Amino acid sequence: MLVMTLLVLSVFYPAHAQFSLVPLPVAQSSGKGFFLPDNSTLLYYNHTSLEKLALRTSSEWRQQHNFFPAVEYGVAGTKGGKSIQLHLNPDIRDRFGSEGYQIKTVSHTIEISAATIAGLSYGLVTLGQMMDASTEEGIAAGTITDYPRFGYRGLHLDVSRHFMPVSFVFRLLDQMEQHKLNMFHWHLIDDQGWRLEIKKHPGLTEIGGFRADYRHIHWNSRPITDTIQPQAYGGFYTQDEIRAVVAYAAERNITVIPEIEMPAHVMSALAAYPHLSCTGENLGVPPGGVWPISHIYCAGKEETFVFLEEVLTEVMELFPSKMIHIGGDEADKTNWKKCPACQKRIADEGLKDEHELQSYFIRRIEQFLHDNGRQLIGWDEILEGGLPERAIVMSWRGEEGGIEAVKMGNKAIMTPGSHCYFDHYQGDPAMEPLAIGGYTTLKKVYHYEPIPKGLSQAESSRILGAQANVWTEYMPDSRQVEYMIFPRIAALAEVLWTPAQNRSWHSFSKRMEAQYQRYQKHDINFSRSAFQVTAQVQPDTIRQQLIVSLETESHDANIHYTLDGSMPDENSAPYEKPFSIGQSTELKAAVISNGAPVGPVMRRKFDLHQAFLKKISLQYPNEPRYDGGGSGGLNDGVFGSVHFNDGRWKGFLGNDLVAVIDLGSVQSIHETGIHVLNNPGSWIFFPEMVGFDASFDGVDFFPLGEISPDGLAKSLESELYLPVVFNALQARYVRVRAKNTGKCPPGHPGEGKKAWLFVSEIVVK
Repeated sequence: MLVMTLLVLSVFYPAHAQFSLVPLPVAQSSGKGFFLPDNSTLLYYNHTSLEKLALRTSSEWRQQHNFFPAVEYGVAGTKGGKSIQLHLNPDIRDRFGSEGYQIKTVSHTIEISAATIAGLSYGLVTLGQMMDASTEEGIAAGTITDYPRFGYRGLHLDVSRHFMPVSFVFRLLDQMEQHKLNMFHWHLIDDQGWRLEIKKHPGLTEIGGFRADYRHIHWNSRPITDTIQPQAYGGFYTQDEIRAVVAYAAERNITVIPEIEMPAHVMSALAAYPHLSCTGENLGVPPGGVWPISHIYCAGKEETFVFLEEVLTEVMELFPSKMIHIGGDEADKTNWKKCPACQKRIADEGLKDEHELQSYFIRRIEQFLHDNGRQLIGWDEILEGGLPERAIVMSWRGEEGGIEAVKMGNKAIMTPGSHCYFDHYQGDPAMEPLAIGGYTTLKKVYHYEPIPKGLSQAESSRILGAQANVWTEYMPDSRQVEYMIFPRIAALAEVLWTPAQNRSWHSFSKRMEAQYQRYQKHDINFSRSAFQVTAQVQPDTIRQQLIVSLETESHDANIHYTLDGSMPDENSAPYEKPFSIGQSTELKAAVISNGAPVGPVMRRKFDLHQAFLKKISLQYPNEPRYDGGGSGGLNDGVFGSVHFNDGRWKGFLGNDLVAVIDLGSVQSIHETGIHVLNNPGSWIFFPEMVGFDASFDGVDFFPLGEISPDGLAKSLESELYLPVVFNALQARYVRVRAKNTGKCPPGHPGEGKKAWLFVSEIVVK
């Protein structure tokens, strides 16, 4: 964490000095007058090392602001007229650090001062945003003083699951600079593809860089192995392309950190060199998800380490980064337990078990990197069996791994799945493209605090920063990657740059209006999920109705809604306060701007059937982590979407659903039904059979009918309403028996493990 001698200044925002800057600077103060740039303005630089930066800036301003200042070496004012001065002054490093800067704006001059080229580069990014916000009078005079809170501000990109063209990597680096991010964690290797050319081992890309094309099938429904179909999908980066990316990043103050996975997530390597595994099997390059990850490097064979050192030697020649990421996560030790070579290694090295064997593996690689002047980073699993004293832990399974590391004296980078995994849904899953799961909104990212509570000052100083992780199982192309990154990366950028005490969600959400315009100008496929309307539904058991509240994360939004099925517009009812729903209806709501919805329209159907909010009892309780709707969630009139994590589903692990509903009195009924989910990739299966019974007294039941999903439905990821319709009859109690499949079927990744049954609503009519 950066420690500065300059005190954090109070932030003052007069109306004409608010530039909607993202991330928010440390301090701003206003002056008198305006600087109005024109094409007679000169861009000066005071040191020859700044020439390239000055020329690049002038070219970019011409494209972005229609402003093309001539570039000259020297000091502002020597030729008169308006000028922008880049002033490199190493003597102010104590004030601004290695990445800080100061911008002083008066009527004829803007001066950007910094101790380093990186600081000047960030100052120019801020000045570009100021130009975006300038009025006809120009850029408001004043002073901006700025420097980052954390030294590590990262973005991770997985190119193994889906290969991304090098042109997109350049585009992403441009946006990293615009967000003042400085670490690009490039996930080049995983089971599904080896993306880095290694001259000494060409099979890694010739074989490991391609796989069978199953893009038409859901990621989790693809076969685990495929060595038969043509390897038609994939790609890799040549070493010349890698050098170009590294150089391009360096110009933008970005360090490229390669990740070379080991000992697991390496089936792409073992497809080319199967002898490096414990079994010697060639399972091919998997076209989809693999679990458990047991086909890994053999830790007992010396040739494994020879191979890895040869790979890492070429990696270090390509990447000047001091930090090299080696993965280290999710290694299933099943094959190590059976492998004679691994067991011999455990005995020869005096190790206790396979966890200590992994620690031996990591320590040996760490020593090799250290001997070559590099530092090892690994996911928090590298703590298992013992952590090398120089290793940096990247904490992803929550913050516990990072906390443990800094308490041991190691350094850590925070990237918990709860806040930093940008493959998670960022809005209502029912309105979002398919994602891996989770729910991480723009607001949730913004409220992340990288320094966990309870750490000492010394321990806190060992938290280097944080990063966003982008895993691409469900991102088949670069436009989808953009959608998942933007605008959430703006929230994390401000978390990592701006002093914690200066941050305000209200201020940020307002400033994001300008940031969205910048994204549009750069043709960024950003998500508008923050404009989605979400509905919070509370049952009113006294009045037998639902109380609905609407909200959105967008600033000062105008929400309009309808209850008649029509599309909302500016003439629809404006949302002002919670309202009640007392009959079956369809709610539609949206943020309306300029007469039209911004982003997708929220649609929610409510079925206030005869069992609505009636007393219900369960023979087997659902799992607490999947308790959609709370105690009355199974008959509150609200149906779940196709996404199991939308907060509307109750999940039963291995158990059947047996529920009895008391209608309160003997009534005439003619239909019973149940709403269920099928998502085999998440181990969720339709019930084998659903039976419905009725009773007058709750003791003696008579059958109403049975129903089962058809074979086609069972193979799809879908939600389904299963009804049984019969001639009207009298009853007070209705019993539902939904039979869980019990265990995952043969051939499934979870074969033999308990299966999930998900139910969102039981209907009686």
